[in-house]
Amino acid sequence: MATKLENLPLEVAHFQAFRKYVPNNDKLCVDTVRVLLEMGALQISTLFEHALANYCGTEVISTDEADLSCGADAKLTSVRTYRYGKSYGAPVTGVYNKTGDLLVQCYERKKNKFYYFRIPRVAYCHIPKTSNIEIPFYLDGTPKRENSCSVNWYQFECASFEDMCNEEYMA
Repeated sequence: MATKLENLPLEVAHFQAFRKYVPNNDKLCVDTVRVLLEMGALQISTLFEHALANYCGTEVISTDEADLSCGADAKLTSVRTYRYGKSYGAPVTGVYNKTGDLLVQCYERKKNKFYYFRIPRVAYCHIPKTSNIEIPFYLDGTPKRENSCSVNWYQFECASFEDMCNEEYMA
């Protein structure tokens, strides 16, 4: 799947946030990676899976049910405005067939900040195929941690990438 030019800055931001966990990152030519990123020639979601697997000590399997052999699924999302500019949130899509924890890296572009979530299956298994998780933010980019959603996704927020990868970690 090709990266849309309008999404390229988001993809680059996501990659830079987890780059140090990509296997053999220290052997990658910085200039080559930069050129490929600017071209949109790298599959950032796949690299995220490999970064997670590398840090967690698991393997990438990329099935419909899970991305990692430990049963978890990798999700990248960016906060965006919707409902004609009245709402601001991060959609986590494609959760219907997943059978394990969702490891979510969320990028909020107004404050240029990342948020991490480890969402257990029990929290999202009720979501129908036609819907998704929506992590709410205020229009200024501040997390909407106290909200009226049926599930407060912030209860699954982790302090860092490392904490998100730790199965025992729950905020």
